[in-house]
Amino acid sequence: MVLAGVGGWLVQALPDITSNLIAAAIGGVLVWSATNARRRFSLAGARRFWRAVGGRHPLIVLGAHDFGPRRRWARAGVVGMGDIGALVEIEAQLRKLGRTGKILESRQLPPADLSADLVLIGGPLANTVTATMLAKLGEVISYGFAEDPDHAAAVVRDLKSGRALAPQYDEPGYPVSDYALIIRAPNPLAPETSELVIVAGCFEHGTAAAAETLGERKFLRMVRKLKHFEALVETTVVNGTHYHTEVVEIRRIPAG
Repeated sequence: MVLAGVGGWLVQALPDITSNLIAAAIGGVLVWSATNARRRFSLAGARRFWRAVGGRHPLIVLGAHDFGPRRRWARAGVVGMGDIGALVEIEAQLRKLGRTGKILESRQLPPADLSADLVLIGGPLANTVTATMLAKLGEVISYGFAEDPDHAAAVVRDLKSGRALAPQYDEPGYPVSDYALIIRAPNPLAPETSELVIVAGCFEHGTAAAAETLGERKFLRMVRKLKHFEALVETTVVNGTHYHTEVVEIRRIPAG
């Protein structure tokens, strides 16, 4: 009798159970679709930016400082924490798109790879490949770097006006602000086939801030119609950490 009653109940309840299961399945599919659509939309700018850089495997090149006589403690050179932070940020941006990059120190880059798709981290004082590419791009870019011997650092120079944009320092001589450049241009050694991305600050704080800015949706919307460009950013530095980065100006790099 009990089994018969249970069986009867199941027969009567089966349509409701089936309907609930179908509704739950449809709801799950809708939630997954909406989540996936939001993710794809949020990554649209990043996908557009990185699409032409290296297919799936660009070369990521960073520089190591050479401290002269003290180099015996770090013969391979010393990479600043800001440059490491920039590297982690760039790798994270690529991973979100299912891409990876091969990491090399600038002095280890084979000459043949200078014509590849490159992501350069760090300014010309530390990264020799950045120095080479900025010199080659001299006729098409309007920003560059110049040395600041008073602080053993660099300043951003506006090549149009000749104006120097220098970090500010506190009384002991530590930077309290920094400038950086984000450059997307054809690789001047293979302009028809390879792309170049540079994130470089006067100090490492600016380099890290530039890499983070490159991953922001607001910035990517600002450059979505520019295939090649140069952007000047400024960041505040407090106790060696950068905060509140602002995009000062974006300039189009003309085709050809």
